[in-house]
Amino acid sequence: MLERLQANGFRNLDRLDWRPVSGAQILLGDNGAGKTSLLEAIYLLGTTRSFRTHQIGDCLGHTSSRFDLLGEVQGDARSRLEVSLEGHQRRRLLNGSGSSLAEHLAVLPVVAWTARDGELISGPPEERRRFLDRGVVGMKPRNLELIGKYRRTLAQKRQLLLRRQGGLESWNEILATCAAGLIQQRQDYVNLVSGEFSSVLEESGLSYSTLHLEYRPSLGSAREEGEIFERLRRCEPDERLRQRPLLGPHRDDLRISWKDHAFKRIASAGERKAVGLALLAAHGRVLRSLGHRPIYLLDDADTELSAATLEKVWKAFSGCGQLIASSNRPEVWKPLPVEAFWHLREGTFEEPP
Repeated sequence: MLERLQANGFRNLDRLDWRPVSGAQILLGDNGAGKTSLLEAIYLLGTTRSFRTHQIGDCLGHTSSRFDLLGEVQGDARSRLEVSLEGHQRRRLLNGSGSSLAEHLAVLPVVAWTARDGELISGPPEERRRFLDRGVVGMKPRNLELIGKYRRTLAQKRQLLLRRQGGLESWNEILATCAAGLIQQRQDYVNLVSGEFSSVLEESGLSYSTLHLEYRPSLGSAREEGEIFERLRRCEPDERLRQRPLLGPHRDDLRISWKDHAFKRIASAGERKAVGLALLAAHGRVLRSLGHRPIYLLDDADTELSAATLEKVWKAFSGCGQLIASSNRPEVWKPLPVEAFWHLREGTFEEPP
């Protein structure tokens, strides 16, 4: 649980020293009040990355040359996380000392819904692969090394194909090893999240009880290193012709279907968001079943949802420990169980009206 957040020089937030509570709480305020920036600060503190930009320097305040984030986290032990940026130098500390990224991620696991996650159901496969890999890392933070190695090797292979150079075999051998591990981890995660997803849909009362998740590797049934290497070898002529890698986990997908139809083709925007949030709740349950205690961050949680659907979605997150959601519609939350309301204006907290 995040017990304290200090922020200085971050986005449009004023100098901040905030103590969130346990349970579900809502950040209220008009557009531009700093709600998304506050959620982004928590996300960056836990993951060392932003959910709004690939350029971490974009998180600097308008007149700031440095930002500092500090969080006090209570888990099995009390921990202190720090992330700062000055110039091009980003620094992360755990209890005042340097740590591996995997160790940092394990302190404050984050389950987040942001504007980008609106594409989870209806967007390109890249968004669903991102969801899968969040799950894979959530299960085992050290899987970051596996994903990183696969991406670096794939980048080398891509350069060889673009330059029409030889030497693909050695890179395909490394890719086959990484792919076998990553495919297995993704399949293990889908097996876990599918069961939790079904439970979330049933318990919340969302009317999609027959929704089905299916992991679809681009390599088909190939799972062993030798099989994968042979598939890559046979694909080489086509890859050279098209000058890009055509097989591997970077082209996998997660199919979400309803009565044998792709859900994204038949669902409304509100239905897609409700199911996306239910899937996120299922992801959080997987992490909790593995002994993690994630913090949930939901940006603009109520948009596109009717009052009745919001009530069902909110039920999906019951018992989640600590949840922070943003909204600019205070009236929709009055019937729902919420522990605290926080009012933001121009980057700072104010007393409720």
